[in-house]
Amino acid sequence: MNAPARPTNELVYRIQERYGDLRKSERIVADYLREHAGSRLDYSITEFARLIGVSEATVSRVSRALGYQGYPDMKLSLAEGVGSRPSFSNIPFEIDETDSLITTSGNLVMLLSANMQGTQRLLDGDRLQRAVSALRAARKVVFIGVGGAAAMCEEASHLFMKAGLEVASYNDSYSQIIAAANLDAQCVMIGISHTGTTMGIANALTLARENGATTISITNDPESAVGKAASITFATWQSSTPQVPLYGDFLEGRISQLFLIDVLYLGLLFTDRANTSRNLKITGEALRKYVGIAEPKVDKKSKA
Repeated sequence: MNAPARPTNELVYRIQERYGDLRKSERIVADYLREHAGSRLDYSITEFARLIGVSEATVSRVSRALGYQGYPDMKLSLAEGVGSRPSFSNIPFEIDETDSLITTSGNLVMLLSANMQGTQRLLDGDRLQRAVSALRAARKVVFIGVGGAAAMCEEASHLFMKAGLEVASYNDSYSQIIAAANLDAQCVMIGISHTGTTMGIANALTLARENGATTISITNDPESAVGKAASITFATWQSSTPQVPLYGDFLEGRISQLFLIDVLYLGLLFTDRANTSRNLKITGEALRKYVGIAEPKVDKKSKA
């Protein structure tokens, strides 16, 4: 079996491997380096530290944390692999179009894994519990999103509906506002927007919140309109790749959105075990009877 390929740039690989161990100020340095991988850094350590707003000591610590002897050694590594940058918007810098597809697949696996780990580090236990408690008590849950986020809303609706919740999903601002206008304190609205700049989502969350509903947002930017509109906000890890709204999709963002949806789903199952277990069984029996989905065959030899 082929081992996962390393990114073309060694510095990027080291950042991905050790990002979780860096302090907040050190991540500023790492994010800049990751974004400018393949470029030449023509600054002294003093100039570079001033450029990105950190101390020289922070730059030195990052150099050592990434396994380099010092800043000059790290600068040389930054320029390795100078070549083509992705010619498509929203494609991570770690993905090089000149690589083979098997190499690209390995790089993508590491990138998506790093993104979920980053999202995990941003999670707050209290907010998770509040969100799950609201879902457990809700008489209705509404998911809203547009574009790629709408697909995440459909997936979420599918999951939570099987667990017995009354769920709806809307992918246009007209329907989203109508839904928000009819929610109350016994309802939950979850808005998904990678950039957080989709005003239709922000407006619907604001209206639902004014009506007393619990509102939850999943976004890359907690300080965005969508992030601020919700009473509970979950942030996905922020990629250093420049993102261009409406120009292609956000590869890293979608996997983190799905990750958070699954976490909320599991939280609901575990905190309302009796009801969700019964509802899943009822759903399974109905599908088997009316849709013709057969039980998986069990190998008696392996079972023995």
